[in-house]
Amino acid sequence: MESETNQDTFGGYLKGFRIKQELAIPTVAGKTKITVHCLKAIEENAHDRLPPRAYVKSFIRIYADAVGANADVAIELYLSDLQQQENAKQHNLRRREKLWAVRRAMMAVGVIVGILFLLRYTDFFMAPAPPQNTTAPERKALSEPSASGAGSVGTHPSAAKTQDKFKLQVIAVEQTWLKVIVDGQNARSYDLKPGDRLELEGTHNFNLMIGNATGLQIFLNERPVKIFGSSGQVVSLKIP
Repeated sequence: MESETNQDTFGGYLKGFRIKQELAIPTVAGKTKITVHCLKAIEENAHDRLPPRAYVKSFIRIYADAVGANADVAIELYLSDLQQQENAKQHNLRRREKLWAVRRAMMAVGVIVGILFLLRYTDFFMAPAPPQNTTAPERKALSEPSASGAGSVGTHPSAAKTQDKFKLQVIAVEQTWLKVIVDGQNARSYDLKPGDRLELEGTHNFNLMIGNATGLQIFLNERPVKIFGSSGQVVSLKIP
């Protein structure tokens, strides 16, 4: 069995102690009152499926005590992992900024080349059209399009139809925290008090993690969404 200090991640560290104690995840969930979903997210180091940092540190400490691990070591590994993710995110942002700078430069070069091309061939494009042959027979005027044809063109539907958006309304009835991912983008966290309201828009779906199952009322396009769970229970929803 590996020692406490040579585990790579906080999730692997805690999982190793759970396996050593021969405990199943549902058993640990019963002892800690932490949902199986959150315990699996902790073991898999899945930050996007975990609640805000303050709650995660508390969950890790409770988990560590339940399986006989060192809570301080687990939290230190968790914070180290967060720092590594932040460093990676900053690196990716700098890389994207460099790529955008290169693209802008290429676009600027393309515009300049286009302008030079137009200036070079201005005389060609502005040359007068050759005179028409006056001896050629007069062509018959084109017939006007029929009324039915004109109507069909005018009423042709647009090729691209605007996709409807989903509107999510959240009303807090009890104090709770909420973590939301809209259309798979970056997660946002909220600490809500009774009476607080949120309105979010998306085109595909909403992934929600709620710290108190009875703490919110949720409406999708003004239609109520059912939340199953008891008071204080952490639940996850995917809407629609």
